[in-house]
Amino acid sequence: MRVERLELIGFKSFADKTVFNFHPGITAIVGPNGCGKSNIVDAFRWVLGEQSAKSLRGDSMEDVIFLGSATKKTKGMAEVTLVMSDITINSSNGSEDESKTSMTEISVTRRLYRSGESEYLMNKVPCRLKDIKNMFLDTGLELKAYSILEQGKMDHILNSKPQDRRFLIEEVAGVMKYKVRRTEALNKLEASKSNLQRLQDIIAEVKRQINTIDRHAKKAERYKKLLEDIKDIELRLAKRDSKALQNEISELVQSESSFQAREAEISANLHAAEALTEEKKRLCVDHEKYLSEIKMKLYALEREMTENEGKIALLKSDCENLKVRHEALLRQDGELYAERERTLLSIKETENGQVSLQSEIANLETALEDRNRVFLEADNGIGELEHSLELRRKDLFTKAGEISTIKNEMGNLSMSIENISRKAEKSSQDISLLKDSLVSLLTALEETKNERLKMESDLAETRNVKEALVQKLREKKQELSVNEEALYREREELAAAASKLDSFRELDQLQRSSVDEKIKALCQVADIFETTSQYETAIEAVLGDKLNAAVVEERNEIFRALEHIRDQRQKRSGFITLHDQQSRSSSQHGISGHGVIGRAVQFITVKEDFRMTAESLLHDVVLVDNLHTAFSLREANAAPLYFVTLSGEVLEPSGMVFGGSGKEVLKVKRMIKELDQDITARKERIATAEKAVYATREEIMATENDIISTDGKIFSQEKYCHALEVKQANFEEENGRLHKKQEYISLEMNDDYAEQDSLKKQLEEKETASRTLEHEKQAIEENIKTVQEEISVKRDLLEGLRSELTEIKLNLASAREKTSSMEREVRRLNNFISETDRKQQEMAGERISIEESMQSKSQEIADKEEALKAKVVSVSELQQQVSQAEEILESRQAELGIIEKQQRTLAAELETVRMELNHIEVKKMELSMKLNYLREDVRKTYTLEIEEAEIPDTVTPEEESNLVQLRERLQEIGSVSLGTLDEYEELKSRYEFLTKQSDDLQASIDALQETIQKINRTTQARLNEAFNALNEKFREVFTTLFGKGRAELHLTDEGSILDAGIEIVAQPPGKKLQNLMLLSGGEKALTALSLLFGGFMIKPTPLCILDEVDAPLDELNTDRFINLLRELSKGIQFITITHNRRTMEAANYIYGITMEEPGSSKVVSMHLAEAV
Repeated sequence: MRVERLELIGFKSFADKTVFNFHPGITAIVGPNGCGKSNIVDAFRWVLGEQSAKSLRGDSMEDVIFLGSATKKTKGMAEVTLVMSDITINSSNGSEDESKTSMTEISVTRRLYRSGESEYLMNKVPCRLKDIKNMFLDTGLELKAYSILEQGKMDHILNSKPQDRRFLIEEVAGVMKYKVRRTEALNKLEASKSNLQRLQDIIAEVKRQINTIDRHAKKAERYKKLLEDIKDIELRLAKRDSKALQNEISELVQSESSFQAREAEISANLHAAEALTEEKKRLCVDHEKYLSEIKMKLYALEREMTENEGKIALLKSDCENLKVRHEALLRQDGELYAERERTLLSIKETENGQVSLQSEIANLETALEDRNRVFLEADNGIGELEHSLELRRKDLFTKAGEISTIKNEMGNLSMSIENISRKAEKSSQDISLLKDSLVSLLTALEETKNERLKMESDLAETRNVKEALVQKLREKKQELSVNEEALYREREELAAAASKLDSFRELDQLQRSSVDEKIKALCQVADIFETTSQYETAIEAVLGDKLNAAVVEERNEIFRALEHIRDQRQKRSGFITLHDQQSRSSSQHGISGHGVIGRAVQFITVKEDFRMTAESLLHDVVLVDNLHTAFSLREANAAPLYFVTLSGEVLEPSGMVFGGSGKEVLKVKRMIKELDQDITARKERIATAEKAVYATREEIMATENDIISTDGKIFSQEKYCHALEVKQANFEEENGRLHKKQEYISLEMNDDYAEQDSLKKQLEEKETASRTLEHEKQAIEENIKTVQEEISVKRDLLEGLRSELTEIKLNLASAREKTSSMEREVRRLNNFISETDRKQQEMAGERISIEESMQSKSQEIADKEEALKAKVVSVSELQQQVSQAEEILESRQAELGIIEKQQRTLAAELETVRMELNHIEVKKMELSMKLNYLREDVRKTYTLEIEEAEIPDTVTPEEESNLVQLRERLQEIGSVSLGTLDEYEELKSRYEFLTKQSDDLQASIDALQETIQKINRTTQARLNEAFNALNEKFREVFTTLFGKGRAELHLTDEGSILDAGIEIVAQPPGKKLQNLMLLSGGEKALTALSLLFGGFMIKPTPLCILDEVDAPLDELNTDRFINLLRELSKGIQFITITHNRRTMEAANYIYGITMEEPGSSKVVSMHLAEAV
């Protein structure tokens, strides 16, 4: 992998698009303090995914967007693009296997808008931050890797805790991808265990439901077997009835054939009469057509006469208009001739003016050539002087550069002296702060111990609360089970009642014929009253089919309904009016005695509006205890009364007795009402039960949530206890670290004072050299001023010559423009003459055309007046022909009337025959309806076609008797929900599916645990190997940079390298082994670089950015650092930000950063960098 370039747009101080092209080897970035060099390092960190604004030296992420300057507007977006080549991307699928993809070049882009929106792109395609981080895993370019080094980071490596230095061996070992995979696997493992627990709870609940529904499923199976036996017998009965109905229909078809023959004979005679009628009608139509043609000719002649008269008037008007146009053309011809003569005179004057202008143009061109020659001679003299002035300015620029360099060095020395003073002051303050921190630390340590004890007490109390909640949850689940069982029974009973209600409603529809929609019926008789079950049989027996009769508003509706029934050939129906006024004389005499129950109207409840109707139907009906009583009462009472017993025997006034069972219409109607009321009550009980179940479920859910919340609280408290324990250990460790830091700061202050004295001497030497260069610069400036004055005099002369040249050029251009204008005017006038000649020719042709047209129209007028006279005679003849034709037409229409009367007689006879056919058709239709009803009943009940089904049509009496018993057994079983079988099978399938899911989850957990163990083994092996290699390289590089000395690494826990921290031991030459905090700034830098460069030698990173890491090094150590840098640069791209001249000399490429405009950084152009 190699970094090709870095592109910045609107990032921090880089307002405009800036591109840094990077090459193999060492690239130095130089510039004065505050010019924006470190912003390049921030750009690298930002594009690699840095999310901390503080790490980018800002308060918020919006601070990376260019804020504007005095001349440049604020940017709305910051964008950084990093382009790399020869990159291999590892695509991991979460296992040990990886697929590698090689790419010639890839770009990574990050954008941030002021609105807060952020974008990541890979090769200009939007992607996730995770994709970018995965791409850079184990390449050395991750944010936490050691590829970006600054002074602060090197101090952090030496001063940080051992645990925080682990990233060094992790980067060298290349285990970051394993670390990421291990974290992902642990997260998946935790989620899988949680899912498994929830799944096992669901399996237990499903198992409980299966045990509950098992008994109901067996009952439903027996119910289903009885239904199948009933179905077999009922289907064979339906097959037998279907065959009988089909035989009756066949007999009707034979009778229908004889009537159809008679119909054909009458139809033939009728057709002959119709043919004669049509012939007579045709003759009448032909004569009417002849009469119409004569009239049309007459109307056409009259219309032509009118049109001719109009055309004659129009032609006369046209002649007058042509005469006026002819006179106007003669006037226009005279006007055009006069205008043409004036135009010829203007052309001659313009041509004379052109000759005069040509002479003036020749004189101006000669004068222009002379002044041009003088102007060029003066301009050449000024050029020589300006060349001389440029040479002196270059000398001045060189001196100014030297002065600027010395002043920069003086400024740097002053700043260094000031920095050392500030540093010494800060060190003094730090020592004071350290003492305060130690006091605060001891107080915080004591508080942490007390807080830990209190939190452990709270944790024990929370665990007790959880136990109480778990007990409550068990009790609520038991309560829910009882409520659900009760709700299930209620639903089964409701389904049975609903099924029974549907059956009774279907039976009601079968027993009671419906009323045609076109008949305006209010209701049927059965709907206008109610009675108790004790009197149902008696009332139904006496009314019989009257129960199906329709109740209408008035008598006229009855007549219309009967007419409709006859027209539609429907079956017989009964009707009664709403307010029937039948005589009730017989009902006025009270009937009493032994065995008399009472009048029928006493035992019914009638709807208010239908009382008179009910009285009309039942006013002469008396209820008695038996038929003997009925005969006795009939003999003793002469009134025509109907006597009916409670068992349904009826004695009519005529002596006719009826007995047997009826259709039980009123019973069915009563059962429907009672079942409706029962279903409503059951629904209310179910709603109440559902609310109870729902409330219990809500309580269970709330309790489960409380348990989860308590678990979370326990986890948080345990976590907090652990955090307090770690915090206590950290406080104790921090106490020791602060004591060591206090000793280190005291030693460092002594070194800073010695360095400050040396810098002051160097500053005095630079001030002397600066004064000498200032005197030389003043002499050059005076010489430049003299040359500038001479150039100014010559330029004034040159400007005078330029003004003369301009005036001559303007006069010449004006004369040429006048010449062009005259030429255009001559062309225009010539065109006008040509146009005038053309118009005169056109007008002459038009005058001739007008004269010819006037002559033609006069002749046409004479011809049309002659034709008009002839058409007057033809109109008179046609009027006489019309009168004769109308007399003939009246005679033929009289003959047609006689023939049409004979045709109507035959049509009446044909209608009689067809009525007989219709009667047969109605009978056929009734039988077909019964057959269709039978088919529909079978189709609706059993979903099959009775004729197509292979079913025998024989049923024995024993089987018919057995059908009743089967139905009784079905009734004994009671209400059964057949859906229970499907529910039982569904629960079994769900139980098996969930069990398989549980097994799969357990297998997944086992696989994840195996993966984590495998990753741990691989990581441990790599870390051991990397630690040993890094320790060896650290010793080697430390010796190279210090010349001598000793350095090594130790693990804080050698038995567990997966979690152990790293201790650094360093002993520079000539010093005793001491704490790292006591090393000087240069020794710290070299120690950190030894450790980091040792890592590079084991696992090179594609790119390393060094931000002023050479600042604390003296010349000797700088040379050692540069030698090692050159050696490593053979395989690593180095980008170093430096003020050190020796480091600049060692660089292969240099970028200069300047801030010509305050607030906006700019890259110095390449040719300037090469010149330096």
